[in-house]
Amino acid sequence: MNIRRSVVLAAAGAAVAGGLGIAPSATAMQATPATSHSTRETSTKHVKADCVFWHDSRTQGVACGGGPYQAWAKCDNGKYVFGKAVSNYSWSYAYCSSVGAYRRTGDVNFL
Repeated sequence: MNIRRSVVLAAAGAAVAGGLGIAPSATAMQATPATSHSTRETSTKHVKADCVFWHDSRTQGVACGGGPYQAWAKCDNGKYVFGKAVSNYSWSYAYCSSVGAYRRTGDVNFL
C-alpha cells in the first residue's frame, strides 16, 4: 500500500471513529490483513472504503456509511452466518458461536 493511500485511509478511519465516539488504534488505521487461525483470540479492526471492520475468533462486525448492509462470516465448519441489516454507521455482527464454530473469514454485504 502506498503512503498516500495509507494517509487517506487513516484520515477516513479517524473521521469514522470520531463519529462513533471511539478512537482507532494504529493497527486499525493501517488496513492490515486479519490474523491467522493460530491466533484465534486476537481482535482486529481495520478500515475499508467507508466501512470499519472488527473481528475476534468467533464474530465479524462492520459499520459503514449508507446502507442497508450486514456483516457476514464464513465459519470453520463451512457454515455462513449473517448479522442484522442496519444503516448509517450502526454495527452489524455475525456470530459463528451461534453455530458452534470459529470465524474463518468475513466481510460486508450491501443490500
